[in-house]
Amino acid sequence: MREEAARAAAGEADPVWIGKVERLSQLCADGVSATHIAFLGTAMLAKAADRRADLFAIKPTHAKDNPNAFSARILCHGVLVPLAAELGFNIGVTGREPLNNQPYFRMTRLDDGTPVHAGARAAFNYMVELVRELDGLSSEAPARDALRAFIAVRLKYQPRYLDFGGEAAIAPDALTSAIIRLVLDNSEGGRRAQAVVAGLMDAVAGPTRVESGRINDPSRKYPGDVCVRSATNPDAWEKALEVRDKPVTAADVQIFGKKCVDLGVREAAVVMVSEQQERLDRKALNEWAHGFGIGLTLFQGWPMFVDQALFWSGEPKPVAAGQAVRFIHQRLVAVEASPEAVALWQKLVRVSHDPFDE
Repeated sequence: MREEAARAAAGEADPVWIGKVERLSQLCADGVSATHIAFLGTAMLAKAADRRADLFAIKPTHAKDNPNAFSARILCHGVLVPLAAELGFNIGVTGREPLNNQPYFRMTRLDDGTPVHAGARAAFNYMVELVRELDGLSSEAPARDALRAFIAVRLKYQPRYLDFGGEAAIAPDALTSAIIRLVLDNSEGGRRAQAVVAGLMDAVAGPTRVESGRINDPSRKYPGDVCVRSATNPDAWEKALEVRDKPVTAADVQIFGKKCVDLGVREAAVVMVSEQQERLDRKALNEWAHGFGIGLTLFQGWPMFVDQALFWSGEPKPVAAGQAVRFIHQRLVAVEASPEAVALWQKLVRVSHDPFDE
């Protein structure tokens, strides 16, 4: 793989396979799962290493009479994931066990009919077509060509972030304006808004107590998009916040609140930042929450939430605003927002810059 990565970086890649990997990448971007990219890379690696590999027999325990079966999960976890990190190309997912998620977790063979999420079916079906083509190869050389093209394409999908330079000095109102512009520029499926809320909660409680999972992460086990652990019991959640940059209904609030009840979280908040958000009946929702014994807070719009977060941060608001700038930067990277989002954030909050004065 290192050899093919070097050749890919030098521009040696099969244009036909480049087109195929690009198409799969786009199908995954349009769907709900990018795990299929990791599986394709695993299949290419298996065939490039040994032409005899049966790319459909991905679990040897279910193919004991097949000497060409291989463990796709182990090959992905033990080889593809660490080498992708070393060589700097993106395999669609960031966890160490990409194939420990559905549908691959339940499969006995690639073609065993395991149900696939409707939003991922187009990508999965196309990926299976490509694997079938790879499976028919009679030597390792064309498989290496395919692997090289895979690396070449996925090198372009690897985010490369600028570090945050210098200390931030920004007025609280200017911070709010910068946040509004950042999120309105591009939602990125909610990534930017979630990163902002997580960064502001870092300023309130400290980053060691704040948890924020990746968007659409199937392994996420947090009660909300952003959660705060108890200061006295790190195993318990103190607060859970749901972040929505699309209009929220009363039913949405109740579903989230009920989830908090079920997971033992006594303080729940919904941060509603869509410009199309209608006012909800706070009194009715508070009465509903009181019936379950939980606190429920609704934040409508960024100004209200930013102001409250800075006030409760434990630092003077101008100091807390400067801290929030760096925390938000770090959270944008952690939530896998685009490099363009990080660059825009740096532009909006640079020292003595009024984000509307351009």
